[in-house]
Amino acid sequence: VNRVGDVGGLARALELGVDALCIDGTASINDQELWDALIEAQSERRLAAATNVGDSPDNGTVPNKSPVIVTGTCKRITSSVGKSTVLADRVCIDLVQSLKCTEGCWVGSSAKITALVLSEAAQSSFVPSRPFRVNAGPVHTYVVMGDGLSTKYLSELQAGDEVLVTDVISGEERPVAVGRLKVEIRPCVQVGLFPPQEDEGGPGDFGQVFLQQAETVRLGQRKGDDSFIRVTELESDGSAQPVDILLRVVGMGTHVGRAYSGKVVER
Repeated sequence: VNRVGDVGGLARALELGVDALCIDGTASINDQELWDALIEAQSERRLAAATNVGDSPDNGTVPNKSPVIVTGTCKRITSSVGKSTVLADRVCIDLVQSLKCTEGCWVGSSAKITALVLSEAAQSSFVPSRPFRVNAGPVHTYVVMGDGLSTKYLSELQAGDEVLVTDVISGEERPVAVGRLKVEIRPCVQVGLFPPQEDEGGPGDFGQVFLQQAETVRLGQRKGDDSFIRVTELESDGSAQPVDILLRVVGMGTHVGRAYSGKVVER
């Protein structure tokens, strides 16, 4: 760093700050104002570390980075302006391997809470089976990558990238490469995702995902042979009861696809 104005932004970057600040250039070594700013930033960082601020955004504990697969619930959501569907740039992930009816990819509008959207391997009365395809939602949606930890937006996904494929029945996982992305304008519905709450008295965290309103789009359930619910089977009535589905929950948010312990809120 060689300017006083850069110190604060670097020292607090991504809420947690950088690990170190180095003075750049011999001309800056004699800049007392720069030294004062650096010393002040160092003092603030030490104070934050002593009080667990920054590394623990909420209550002094570092969020869990490891994903947990749980049985939660979902339901159709109507927007605040009364719309039950929206037109979106919907992305189909076409993989280089065939998937079983019980396999799919994890997607969601938040990286913290994702749902398992199953492949189009199941038979449909409207279109032929596409066992290599997952209809994953609009371009803003996160998808869990093949390492099981990082994410990408569907708009960033490219041929050759590997996504995580999970079997809803066995729980087995494997990375599979993307062969093609197919983007089309399609009507989508908003589906709320609700993990089980440890404290039933509080609202807790919840997520959502937009998915194409099509019978080929299926959300994974862990109910024996009946392992899915079609998006078209979700009631749009506000009084409809939530439906059990499988959710992937992570305590940490992400920045450029990588988990980090700063505070991240995605609604």
